[in-house]
Amino acid sequence: MRIEVCAPPERIAGLKMHPDLNIFRPPARQKQALVEIAASPDGCVTLATDGDQIVGYAAFHRPDPFERWGRDETGGIYELGAVEVAPAYRGQGLARRMLKETFETGRFDDKVVVAALYYWHYDLERTGLSAFAYRDLLERLYQSVGFAVYPTDDPDIYAHVENALMARIGPRAPKEVKESFEALRFTHEEGPWGCL
Repeated sequence: MRIEVCAPPERIAGLKMHPDLNIFRPPARQKQALVEIAASPDGCVTLATDGDQIVGYAAFHRPDPFERWGRDETGGIYELGAVEVAPAYRGQGLARRMLKETFETGRFDDKVVVAALYYWHYDLERTGLSAFAYRDLLERLYQSVGFAVYPTDDPDIYAHVENALMARIGPRAPKEVKESFEALRFTHEEGPWGCL
């Protein structure tokens, strides 16, 4: 298996997508989303490939403007939008390798990278894990590359104990980026449940 850090969009477009890479959307649509992320100036898609087939990916990008993290005005907060490995290729450390090799480039050392763990994205059916066990698996994976769990009042995270906010604060992240991250973790907005 080969790891390709921040693959160019034309490389992604020229590869086949493994048919079981379908947690977030159907494979063809997911491939198109990866091409678009890689083509954006702030995007980075790291691939795990087997020959001419994508068998795993990790996608990094600036948050969408409508999201909480999209309110960051420093330009220094990024999102680890998705990490996925085809079931037949799991257990080989590909997710860890993709993350490790991406962060080893230093590309995100002056950034804060956030990862929202939502149970509705967990592959519970194919793994047989409970939502709590899957969250634990993701926490250990992300902690291996410098992420930590952070409390937040984000209603999507706060309202479900199976969810979590994780972030990696780069070693060279400027003070204003860290301050923006801290300010956005708690915006004191009520969610639809009125519990905040």
